[in-house]
Amino acid sequence: MATGATAPQIVKIPRVLVVDAAVLANAQLSPALLTIPQDADFEWWWLAISRTSALLKLLLTESGTSRQMVFPGSQLAAGTQFLGVNVDNLAGTVAGNGSFPIAVPYVMPASRQYTHQFSDSSGAPNTVEVVYHGFALLAVPQS
Repeated sequence: MATGATAPQIVKIPRVLVVDAAVLANAQLSPALLTIPQDADFEWWWLAISRTSALLKLLLTESGTSRQMVFPGSQLAAGTQFLGVNVDNLAGTVAGNGSFPIAVPYVMPASRQYTHQFSDSSGAPNTVEVVYHGFALLAVPQS
């Protein structure tokens, strides 16, 4: 029988992570950064967005791996730049009294950064808040 340390127990603590951004009128790929706290991995379950105008698009990239969370369709015309998905198609809005569930919870590693790039076509400044609902995954040693 092998002896050794037992694996720690994972405890889920509710946590909310927020990205606030002030996107200028007609901005393209205006960046905002989310850094996952270093104390625990984050298990993402729900996404909600509050924005001034619905004429806002978002590209989301995991910085550590350059993993694209939003992909362009194959119908992009030559010379056209992909500016992301409309935020109302990505997440439920606070004004609409809802947030979107993630079909399979996604674990965001501790200290990892996620780059949000916003593009506005409303012609006016756009204030946006992206809210990630989920759980901090804390490792607790077993005694």
